[in-house]
Amino acid sequence: MAIDTPATILIIGAGPLGLETALYARYLGYDVIVCEAGDVGSHVQQWEHVEMFSPFSMNASPLGIAAIESHDPDHQFPSNQQCTTGGQWLQQYLIPLSQTDLVRKHIRTNCRVLSVSRTWKQKTDLDTDLDQDSREATREQDPFRIIVDEQGTQHALTADVVIDTSGVLANPNPIGAGGVPAPGEQQAGHGISYSIPSPDDLGQFRGKRVAVVGSGHSATTALLMLTEANALVTWITRQTNEHAISPIEQDPLPLRSQITSQLKELVDRKAIQTLTNIAIDEIKTSDNAEIELGVYQTGTEDELTLEWHSFDHVIGLTGYRPDLAIFRELQIHQCYATEGPIKLAASLLTQSSDDCLKVEQGERELLINPELNFYVLGMKSYGRKSGFLFQTGLQQIVQLFQILGDRETLDVYATFQKPQDG
Repeated sequence: MAIDTPATILIIGAGPLGLETALYARYLGYDVIVCEAGDVGSHVQQWEHVEMFSPFSMNASPLGIAAIESHDPDHQFPSNQQCTTGGQWLQQYLIPLSQTDLVRKHIRTNCRVLSVSRTWKQKTDLDTDLDQDSREATREQDPFRIIVDEQGTQHALTADVVIDTSGVLANPNPIGAGGVPAPGEQQAGHGISYSIPSPDDLGQFRGKRVAVVGSGHSATTALLMLTEANALVTWITRQTNEHAISPIEQDPLPLRSQITSQLKELVDRKAIQTLTNIAIDEIKTSDNAEIELGVYQTGTEDELTLEWHSFDHVIGLTGYRPDLAIFRELQIHQCYATEGPIKLAASLLTQSSDDCLKVEQGERELLINPELNFYVLGMKSYGRKSGFLFQTGLQQIVQLFQILGDRETLDVYATFQKPQDG
């Protein structure tokens, strides 16, 4: 059943996908509330110094560009081929997008969503319990009740549709064995960090022993930066191969291929030390602020022995996980492996490609949850699985509003696509 305008859509998060979703919804005439726990694009600020693999043409929508140009005809965008840093993307596209006329008045910053539920229905209430003569509203007819903490005051909002675009970067995975915090990890304080170091951080690591835990492209970026800053770098992974991340054959993203090759060269000439097959069992902080990792090397025929390695600092880049607490009272079917919504997760798990550009979004029905009119978009829709792309999020937005409008051919982006971009 179509959700007609001007129904109220509440969007959780004013990050890249939240802003794009809000703009799309406002253009179609929906009433929109965007609740952002911090500032606009706060997650992007965490990696504003990092250069993106994908060019600007893959990180902007035709509608977003048109909205910014309408608001400021003289605005200068990056070139389509430029791989911007996170900070450039934020300042040249995301912040200007948030200040456009359609979106600006609908964003509430410092407004953290604490929970999403139905107003009268509870999680255990099933529509199958209603008899044919019942006048009681179904779950779909019952408005959403959203509890927020806005500027330190808690209150309730209501909405017809809720879209969670809050992402996962606020919830880094721990580095302990089995995916749980190792004993002592949460007590290590500033001795362990969970983000790519900033240029300001790098100076303090010169000549220091720094361990990087993780085998993805974020870990690769951190390893290269630390080596260039003359840190004494150790790379710790669960992988059996010291080249834990392999280059993608004929990679269409040159920067991604470049950093993978650079890392291999550094490992081969021992500029980076490696610890493979590692499970981190325990973490201790010494009196002189050293971080001591007690590790097992798995996959060996010998009896496992706990070994201790000391570092001045440890950086955990082992991925992220979604915060599921805010919609605990909704009927959401989640994947047992990734914790993403099950339909999309099942599709993603059948696709084995290491190249995120080759992963297909699939049909729009994959976005539908048992809890009707509640949707998860963006990085959070992938759960713990990596490889989400901004352009995938734009596809999700188109599919979502085809569902809400009950119009299979609805595509606002196609309306604003410039001929030379096609």
